[in-house]
Amino acid sequence: MKTINEKAIFFGFILSSLLILYPLLSHQSPTPWIWELYSLPYFILLILVLCSLIYIGVLISIYRLKAFYILTANLAVLIGLTVAAEIGGQIYAYLNPSYKIVPFMPDPILGWKMIPNSEHIVSGQHWYAREFSSQVKINSLGFRDHERNSQKDKDTIRIALIGDSMIAAREVGFQKTAGQVLEKRLNQQLTPKTKKKYEVLNFGVPGYGIEQMFYTWKNTASKFKPDFVFLYLFEKNYLRTISNTWCARKFFGIDDLGKRKCLFIRPVATIKKTAPKIITREESKNFVMDFLYIRSDKLGTIKNLLESKNYSQAFISLNNLPINIYNPSEYKKFVEEQKKYIQKEMNGKRMIKREKEIFLLDILTKIIKRLKTKQLPKTPDSEVDESESNKYKGDTNNFPTWITTNLVNLKVIQFLNSQIQTSGGKFTIIDALQFHNEPIPPLTYSSNLLEQLAKNENMEYIPLYKTFNKAKNAGPPLTWKYDAHLNELGNEIFANSLFNFLEKKIKVNTHHLSSK
Repeated sequence: MKTINEKAIFFGFILSSLLILYPLLSHQSPTPWIWELYSLPYFILLILVLCSLIYIGVLISIYRLKAFYILTANLAVLIGLTVAAEIGGQIYAYLNPSYKIVPFMPDPILGWKMIPNSEHIVSGQHWYAREFSSQVKINSLGFRDHERNSQKDKDTIRIALIGDSMIAAREVGFQKTAGQVLEKRLNQQLTPKTKKKYEVLNFGVPGYGIEQMFYTWKNTASKFKPDFVFLYLFEKNYLRTISNTWCARKFFGIDDLGKRKCLFIRPVATIKKTAPKIITREESKNFVMDFLYIRSDKLGTIKNLLESKNYSQAFISLNNLPINIYNPSEYKKFVEEQKKYIQKEMNGKRMIKREKEIFLLDILTKIIKRLKTKQLPKTPDSEVDESESNKYKGDTNNFPTWITTNLVNLKVIQFLNSQIQTSGGKFTIIDALQFHNEPIPPLTYSSNLLEQLAKNENMEYIPLYKTFNKAKNAGPPLTWKYDAHLNELGNEIFANSLFNFLEKKIKVNTHHLSSK
C-alpha cells in the first residue's frame, strides 16, 4: 500500500509539473527576444519554475513522503524571509516618506510660479524617497533663495542665475545648490583680494522655457541690478519655448483631466511676419505645429546665411524680425482645474504623503523593467517610441522645424541680452545642451549657434556640457539616477565652473564695477 501511494504521489507530481509547464512554455511574450518566444524576464521566470520543479522532484524521489515535510519547512522559511523583507522595506519607506506636492500657483503672464513664502518637501516621484528628500523654502518673490534687498551696496557684486529646475535645484539641500556653493566660495576666496561682497541670486523656476526666463528678468531679476547674468540652457528649454503645453500634466498636480491631459498654460514665443492670429479652441489641436510653419519667409534667408556660416549677417537679420510672445490661453481654466485637483486629490492641501505600496512588488517591478532594457536588439514588430526622434524631425537639413525652434530661442536670447546690457549687466550663456541628453547632431548644431551668437553680440559663452561630460566620464554620476536632476556633485561642479569663469572676469572688471 505504501509503495502504491508513493508511486501515485510521484506520478501525480509528474502530471502536475506537465500541467504547469505546458501553458508556461507555450506562452509567447508581447516583446519576444529569446527564440522569438520569450522576453528576458519571462525566460528567467521559466528557469526558476523549472529549477523549483526539479528540486521538488529530487526531494520526492529521495525522501518519498517525508519530502512534503521538507517542502513545508522550506516554504515556511521562504514566507518568513519574505515577510521580514517586506516589513524591513516598509520601515525604510516609513522613515523616508515621499510627498505629493502642488508648490506652484497659476500666473497670467508666466504661466505659473512658485508660491511666495511657502515651504514644501521634494522627494521625487516614487512612493518613498529613494534618492533624496529636500526641504525647500521659497522667498517672498517666489524663488528658492534668501530674502534679498533690491538696493545694492556699492561694494557688492551681484550675480543672477536664471533658468529652470536646474537652477532652482530643489533636489539638494539649499546650501548645496550651485548658487549657494558659488556665493560661499566667492566670498571666501575673492573678497580678501577684491574687498567686495558677492551675492548669487537664484531666479530658477522648474519647467520654464526661455520666454519665461525672459519675463523673469524683465519683471523681477532686473530690479536687483546684477553685474553678471547667467542663463542655463539645455534641450528642454528650447522645446518648451515653442510649446504652450509642455509638462503641464504631472508638474502641477492636474494628472487626470479626462482626454485633455495638458492645458495651454505657458506663454509661447514665435517669430511672425503678420499680425498675431487669434487661435480658437477648435483650432488649438495643431496650435504649436501651425506656428512652426507660418513663420516669416525671411527665415529661409537666415537659414541660408547660417549654412554659409555668415553668422554676423544672419543674426542681424534675425534681430530685425518681430517676435510675439503669447500669454497662456487657458490661465482661467488652469486656476479652476488646480483648485478642483487640490480639493479632490489633495484633501485641500498642497502637500500630502504618497500612499504606501507593496515594497517587494515594487522591487520586482524594477528588476523586470531593468531586464527588459537588456533586450537588444528589439524585433521589427516591437513598438518603438518615436517621441525622441520626432522632437528633432526636420533638423538642420530639413527646414523649418528644428532650425526654426533654434531661431525662435535665439531671438528671445537676443532680446534678453539687449535688455541686460542696457541695465549695465554682462550676459553669459551657459550651454548644457549636450550633457542632459545624448550629444546628437541637432544639439551640436544648437551649441554652435549659441557660441556664434555670443561671439557676434557681445555675450559670454560657457560650454558647460564639456566640463560636465568630462567629469561624468571620469568619476561618479552628476545627476540623480531616477530623477535626472543635478545631484550635490553636479551642483558643485557647476558652481566651480562659474567660479573659474568669474574669477578671471572680476580681476579685469573690479575697477569698472566699483565705479558703477
